[in-house]
Amino acid sequence: MSTTTEKRVRPRIPRATGSVVTPKDLAKPRLFSVLDFGASPDASPASNQKAINAAIRAAADAGGGTVTIPEGRFETYTVVLASNVNLRIDRGATLASGRYAIREGVIDFTGEGFAQEGQDGNSLEPEVNRYVGLQDHAHSYLRNCLIWGDRVRNAMIYGEGLIDGSWVDEHGVRHDALAYADPQDPPRRDQPGYTTEWFGNKGIALFDCAHIVLRDFSMLMGGHFAIIATGTDDLLVENLTVDTNRDGIDIDSVADCTVRGCTFNTMHDDAIVVKSSYGAQRFKDSHNILIEDCTVCGYDIGSVLAGNPTTDRQACYPAMGPIGRVKLGTEATGGYSLVTIRNIRFRRCTGLALEAVDGSDMTDIVAENLEMDGVTACPVFIRVGDRARFPVTGHGTDQLRAPEGDVRLDEPEWVLPNLPGEYDVYPVRRYVPSYRRVATTFDGGRTLTVVDQRDPVHVNPANFTETDGVRHPYRYDETAHAYVPDESVTLTDHDVLCMGNAVGAARPARCERVEITNVKARDVDPRYAIIVAGCVDGRIRDLRLTNVDVTFRGGYTLRDAAEQRFVRTDWTFGQTDLARETTPLDWFVQQDREYTMPRVRFDAATGEWVDDPYNVPEAARAYPEPVQFGITPAYGMYVRHADDVVASNVRLRWNVEDTRPAVVLDDVHGVRLERLDADAAPDVPAVVEVEHRRKRRTCFEFVPEEPYFATRVEDAAYPADTAVERVTIDNPEAATPPDSLYPHPTLPSLENGYRYATPNADRPLPRTAYLPYFLMPSRVDAAAGEELALDVTVRDPLPGAGPMAVRATGLPDGAAFDGRRIVWTPADGQRGVHHARLAFDVAGTVVEHDVAIVVR
Repeated sequence: MSTTTEKRVRPRIPRATGSVVTPKDLAKPRLFSVLDFGASPDASPASNQKAINAAIRAAADAGGGTVTIPEGRFETYTVVLASNVNLRIDRGATLASGRYAIREGVIDFTGEGFAQEGQDGNSLEPEVNRYVGLQDHAHSYLRNCLIWGDRVRNAMIYGEGLIDGSWVDEHGVRHDALAYADPQDPPRRDQPGYTTEWFGNKGIALFDCAHIVLRDFSMLMGGHFAIIATGTDDLLVENLTVDTNRDGIDIDSVADCTVRGCTFNTMHDDAIVVKSSYGAQRFKDSHNILIEDCTVCGYDIGSVLAGNPTTDRQACYPAMGPIGRVKLGTEATGGYSLVTIRNIRFRRCTGLALEAVDGSDMTDIVAENLEMDGVTACPVFIRVGDRARFPVTGHGTDQLRAPEGDVRLDEPEWVLPNLPGEYDVYPVRRYVPSYRRVATTFDGGRTLTVVDQRDPVHVNPANFTETDGVRHPYRYDETAHAYVPDESVTLTDHDVLCMGNAVGAARPARCERVEITNVKARDVDPRYAIIVAGCVDGRIRDLRLTNVDVTFRGGYTLRDAAEQRFVRTDWTFGQTDLARETTPLDWFVQQDREYTMPRVRFDAATGEWVDDPYNVPEAARAYPEPVQFGITPAYGMYVRHADDVVASNVRLRWNVEDTRPAVVLDDVHGVRLERLDADAAPDVPAVVEVEHRRKRRTCFEFVPEEPYFATRVEDAAYPADTAVERVTIDNPEAATPPDSLYPHPTLPSLENGYRYATPNADRPLPRTAYLPYFLMPSRVDAAAGEELALDVTVRDPLPGAGPMAVRATGLPDGAAFDGRRIVWTPADGQRGVHHARLAFDVAGTVVEHDVAIVVR
């Protein structure tokens, strides 16, 4: 380590230019009103579907034109776009999805719902996608949507109207008409995308389109994807407001795309997502993507479009805070390159996520001018893993979606039939183990599924052949189009243990050339630092973090990072006009999974378990989320398996004292911390360097007798006054089965004698996990000469918490506030808009709420 910093000259990462097409390019003055073809707000969805599609066909037959949806609510099933035809949704118009009902957990296709064929109507039948299983169902099947574009060219959807995937019952309760969930995958690859029934679950779906503009309209509750564009080139998305129940927009294997000036409110999932799945039915990366001048947020569903963003739902699936972020991943089969993200406002949501976990790389990524308030999990998350959701050709020729007894024991749906000409061919390039798992009980009442300590590895006989007691792997013969024994290679017992799952990607993904500049984040969840985590064999290289200013809520300890407690309470909430629900709130770790078990080591000399907070599990095959890291050992920045990292002008703060170090580095080579300004508790170092003497190859962590090697921090430079501590780990990660190389127990279960020093019942819940909040309108109407009585409502997720001492400032003349209610009778001369600010202090944070009082 050196204590000085030196400048290294690096070439500037290129910026994406995005789309070329403009609205002017696609202007089509000839108009076709859907009313002229029989559409009506009073008509059935099936009738409107026929009329709207007839108008589109007429415009296409005329050489192009614009189909208009006038004022009124038009319920319909799938609208099919055509090349050279625009769809204009006028102000006051609503293009709404026909609905379905769910009774006792079964989808009911009766009435005016998404009925099966022969009834009133339905979305289009999900198509055949021979590559199903390589990505989620909704990526594989796009036709079951409200607006469908298949190989459409030169088309625009625009206007100031609304696309609505919901409906309101007679009690005023809103329901989804475009489903959050997916139909069931078919059993065979050559069948349409459902098993017994299907239903619409996407708003706008585009497949292999080009020169497309989406502009100016709003969307409400758009299903699994409000917008998904797959395999599409030259796409402009501009000035949209999307307030939805799952993803906002997915840009999947798309080239030359701009998303600009939009607002996406997506409490339950990602807001703006770049992916590169095999949903396009070919290997295709996402390239030249520009995302700029947008707002992403995680407020209650519908509250943004209603003009009153609320925060009553505190957690969503999968047991984490509101998501609503900008993300690259997780479907990353083809990789991404040349993506620029700039001038983005994050509100009450997770921060930026960059993920390469499926065997293809992520390169030339720029994010700049990110302003965040209310970050619910990790301001910046960069993850390289080895989930390897990548096609691999199997032995068999049957088109079963998940063949048994083939080259993968886990995730068999990633195995393609060996039918060259019908399927792309991806011969086996490497192997990873398949592990046996068993249920184990931990302190606090947790039961986790962990690697079997006695018999950890499945053997897959499909991946080798044996002759006269000698085992050989298979190789793919390109001429014979078949796997044949490779007698030039002899397999050992250890080799066979490592061959449970064949992988079509030659190596884990890599992340190279990433630049993140000008990040300001406030009110950040204290559990998760900025996380930069590669894997041992898939590293993050050439990362620049510049002008990063983050304030965390604080209040956690290094003991919390070791214990990884799981403590849950229930919370009942309401979202705008949706039915009230109850959801769990997790106060320490937010995922009850094997990689969030306690991080402790067994001291063989004393027979006791000792805290080991820096021994963070690799979990390279896990679904990548900040929550998989549990409570990080750093409060500010955690960096692992990375090379050539420069962090310049980084300011890390907490509102309440946090006794974890600001920065933890683990297996980082060539790191420069320039101008680090970080809060630190007494006697806590600013930086911890980790040397780990018992690492194994990526995904081979639990294979018995797999050799260990050491990793460490090398070539590091810090400001001269930085307090640095070095920590050595000489034991494997938790749940590694004992063997001759390390014979001691590593599983901190009740059976092995591990218990918290303080039981969960006696450990106070951390005040900074979930803060109290105002639940009241941002705008109220009042009449001159009439009394306004506005109740001030504060909700607090902390069980047993007392009331907040609320203060009010900026009240109009004559208004009074008694701590619970604003009372005011405005005079005739006080007509107009008045603003008041409510606030209270909690855990070092000032929680504020502005109210506009409009006097008429």
